[in-house]
Amino acid sequence: MALSFLSRKARVATITIEEDAIRYVDLKSRLPLQLSVAEELALPSGAIEDGKIVDAEALGSVLDKAVNQWGLSKKSVRFLAPDEFVIIRKVPYPEDVAADELKGHFFIEIGATLYLPFEDPVFEVVPYHTDTEQPEVIIIASKESVVSDYENALERVKMKAVIADITPLALYRLAHLQHEFTEDEHIMLIDLQSKKMTVTIFHEHYPLFMRPVDLDDTITISEDPNAVMEIIEEEAEKLANFYRFNMNAGELGVTKVVCNGEYHDWDAFQARLEERFALPVHPVVLEDIPSEGSNAVPGRFNRAIGLALKEV
Repeated sequence: MALSFLSRKARVATITIEEDAIRYVDLKSRLPLQLSVAEELALPSGAIEDGKIVDAEALGSVLDKAVNQWGLSKKSVRFLAPDEFVIIRKVPYPEDVAADELKGHFFIEIGATLYLPFEDPVFEVVPYHTDTEQPEVIIIASKESVVSDYENALERVKMKAVIADITPLALYRLAHLQHEFTEDEHIMLIDLQSKKMTVTIFHEHYPLFMRPVDLDDTITISEDPNAVMEIIEEEAEKLANFYRFNMNAGELGVTKVVCNGEYHDWDAFQARLEERFALPVHPVVLEDIPSEGSNAVPGRFNRAIGLALKEV
């Protein structure tokens, strides 16, 4: 499954614009997974905050350097919409609405009976359980003006933004390649960044629920790992309970947890989560991913690698 807020056929390069850096990867092979390129350029603090481009000039300067350094001028690129402006929602619809009419149906419903937390949504309708008594779709939406800001930033430095995807799908793509999840599993994906985490729950390989969570702005996991760990545990447990009791009437719950991010002490983190959830907890990447310049690409490239796996 992939999001295509923007979609034109092309040979597509992969970059991610994250709060700390711009990252670029290129796949050499999928099986075994190997990269030909994994490079990054740091962004100045404050260029992007809470998913918004705050300093377009600073971002543009680094993007311009990236274009020249990585040879991306006039290249088509795929990028990630920021988690803070992504909504995933499972929604029922009348059974007399035909599959080819779903987009139009929800175009009318959004803002009338289906409310999203932004006024200018761009969205995809993904058929989910369409052959049941109460058919359902999954709405994946983002804020159009925010996505357009990223698209415009890329195009100002002569890249062609052709596909916007979302981070949970990118990471699940990579995790599934490593773990080979089965359809009956309920996978909680925790993506930890310096001051935030995003929790997404997948079932039958579909994202059913997503929630970005701000961590304590005054500390990072490297500064006070125990304090941050407690916040992560509590928030993840709340969301697991919401999934079990609010979305599944207490009948179904998370069966496995996978984590992305660079952790201060992975073994301690894993042990604490396993004790809290009484479930297996694994990293997204089980085996090192090599590139032509390294035997093991750092985990901070995982989002970009998952994005690069799209349509490969």
